[in-house]
Amino acid sequence: MLSKLWTPLASGSKPELRKVLIIASLLATVPVLIMGAVAYFTASGRFIEEIREANRQTMLQIQQRIDEKLITLEKIALQNAVNPTLSRFVSLSNPEEDFETLGLTMTLLNSIQVLIEDIDAVYLYRPDQHLVVSPNRGLVGEEVLPEYVREAVSLNPSKVWLDHKLESELVRDGFHQVTFVRRINTSGQTPAGYLIVNLNDTAFFRVFSNMKLGSRELVIVTPSGNVFADGSSSLLQNPLAQYPFFQELMNSDEREMLMTEQVDGSPMSINYLKSNYNGWKYVTMIPYSDLTQHLQKIKQTTFLICLLLVLISVTATGVLSKRWYRALQSLMDLIKNKGGLAEAPHSQNEFAVIRHYFDSLHENNEILREQIQESMPLLRANFIQNLLTEPFHSSMIERAEYYNIPVQHAYYTVLCIELDNTRGHTEQDSNLFHYAVINISKEMISHHAEGLVIRMHNGHIAILINHDAEEPSLADLKTKSFLVAEEIRSVAESLLHITVTIGIGRSYEGLGQVRTSYGEALEALKYQLVEGSGRVLFVGQIKAETSSFAYPYDLEQQLLTCLKLANMDKISTLLDDFAQALRAEIVSHEHVRQSFIQLIAASLRGLYEIDPNSTRVHDYNLYERLNELNTSDKIVGWLKAEVYPPMVGHINTRTASRNHSTIQKALDYMHEHYDTDLSMPQLASMISIPVSQFSHLFKVEVGMFFSEYLIALRMEKARELLETTDFKISDIAEKLRYNNSQNFIRVFKKMNGMTPGEYRTRHAKEKPEQKAAQGVNK
Repeated sequence: MLSKLWTPLASGSKPELRKVLIIASLLATVPVLIMGAVAYFTASGRFIEEIREANRQTMLQIQQRIDEKLITLEKIALQNAVNPTLSRFVSLSNPEEDFETLGLTMTLLNSIQVLIEDIDAVYLYRPDQHLVVSPNRGLVGEEVLPEYVREAVSLNPSKVWLDHKLESELVRDGFHQVTFVRRINTSGQTPAGYLIVNLNDTAFFRVFSNMKLGSRELVIVTPSGNVFADGSSSLLQNPLAQYPFFQELMNSDEREMLMTEQVDGSPMSINYLKSNYNGWKYVTMIPYSDLTQHLQKIKQTTFLICLLLVLISVTATGVLSKRWYRALQSLMDLIKNKGGLAEAPHSQNEFAVIRHYFDSLHENNEILREQIQESMPLLRANFIQNLLTEPFHSSMIERAEYYNIPVQHAYYTVLCIELDNTRGHTEQDSNLFHYAVINISKEMISHHAEGLVIRMHNGHIAILINHDAEEPSLADLKTKSFLVAEEIRSVAESLLHITVTIGIGRSYEGLGQVRTSYGEALEALKYQLVEGSGRVLFVGQIKAETSSFAYPYDLEQQLLTCLKLANMDKISTLLDDFAQALRAEIVSHEHVRQSFIQLIAASLRGLYEIDPNSTRVHDYNLYERLNELNTSDKIVGWLKAEVYPPMVGHINTRTASRNHSTIQKALDYMHEHYDTDLSMPQLASMISIPVSQFSHLFKVEVGMFFSEYLIALRMEKARELLETTDFKISDIAEKLRYNNSQNFIRVFKKMNGMTPGEYRTRHAKEKPEQKAAQGVNK
């Protein structure tokens, strides 16, 4: 073919035509090269933008997980800070003389230090006395506290997080100490005390490393100017203070920032995010080459396209000029040996080779288009999740139209569905139930409005309804949303034989407010803890503006007494009463959950007082498991089945191991002669040991002082007599060796939260109800 084209053009009679063809061939290449370059930079720019957005989402997850860890530790510390033992110690005028309260305080601080993860040390500080209680060192002077902690306490804060750099050369930028200070108020005129908790800063970087994000490095900058650095990756070879970009980030007040900097001779992507919770600044660094490695394929493809264009130009000029023909042949050999596209047969001429490469390029483009179409459902689902969970910006409107999100009407409502009681099912069964509920939801929505249904990353099913009413009222929209939710709940229960709980957010105008509606729907789901599961919950009906927190201390004390006496039957009854008391007096799901957290903490403290080795009774974190349960019935069932039986079993095992001890002889005598006058000298004489030794040995073996145990035992017998006999209150008081009935009534009410008469009346009402319930069950 080259020879046929060459013959008319090689004659000397047409030199002008040959020059025109050469120039035209070269000029035709220019716009194609420009379009190729523009296409490459446009594609790479969008790709990099997607990478940056993914990094921003990763940073947000890091910040949220660390903030959640701090908030959880703060809540747990709060539960212990409200313990009456700490308030009583802070109120003492001479704390050094009250050994009993001091011992209880040290035991409580020690349980906090042992039970709460990532705590290095716990202190109780009384600035008015210049004293500090430490579970390891006892009662010491305030000099054990760092100066910056004492300065913070002098400002009388209700709570504050402190951080301080400790001088050390072991790791880059040294070690740090993170401290949480919580004020403990007193009922009298005594100045407040402070619970001080020191945390291990490596816990924050453990959150980061557990995410397995590859060759990244995390740096945390606190408002006080201290820097926490995880030196495991060592991407930065020099101290952080030597890098100008890091100084810029430390001085910045921006909410978030993304930049690319030359660091130690290599480009580095820097992601910066500031926490709304405590003002900490999170900075992650990742080599730019790790982010753009996928662009190498795009660059190689673009390079091949440019080579093909140059090949076309050189071939055309080579056809028109013999002196360029040899150079053209060399270039063709280079292209034929270049990898990345299907290799053309060596027997083809130059134009056939070029056509072959263009065909290969077209084939690759078709494959890429098919891959995009296959990924469209996943891309659409990710966009919907971002729409429901991320701050809205104007570009989302265009993307919503691209992904076929309903935008025909103005008002939107979000529903969240949670499948109840799927725990224990296999993952395959759970996925099948979710798939079935999604299909049911789509069918129900199609009868009423435009909408879409997706499964969120947190396991909930989210429904976005675009109401089709032309001039809707918010009341009508709420009614329609309730109708859709109730149909979904009813059909799922009848067809799948499972229950679902549905939370409904308020209706808002515009896509920009769907995130708010989604948050309200999630908030409504949390009220399963109060209202129960298998229901439709609307945030506007269940979220109270104000709520009173009336924690049932009396039931807690009864439960602790029964725990120390290893009475599991009574514990089960008290757990039901505890849950019922919460339902009757408070409406906030947070108050309900915090009340159960406090009950568990008090029970663990009581168990620890009996046996310091009892922290190994449970093989998982009770607080984490509690947060997974979404109704009070599930929590009570879990407490009865998994939490308290191991505690009672541990106490029984410990009691059985004392069968041959001298203290067990005294305990057996007390249980047989509880209705006689009992005293420590009498029992010490009976087992032939000194009184002081008996008191110490009794506390070590039983976990309670002799007087506490005797009162708890007699109150347990008093409840039995009130439930099973018609004895007068005065007769029961006399039988239990109280000198008058008023003293007996006072002690009984202190331990049970009600008078003996009220207890007998309540038990008499509950007994017929329990029999009726048993008859229904049969």
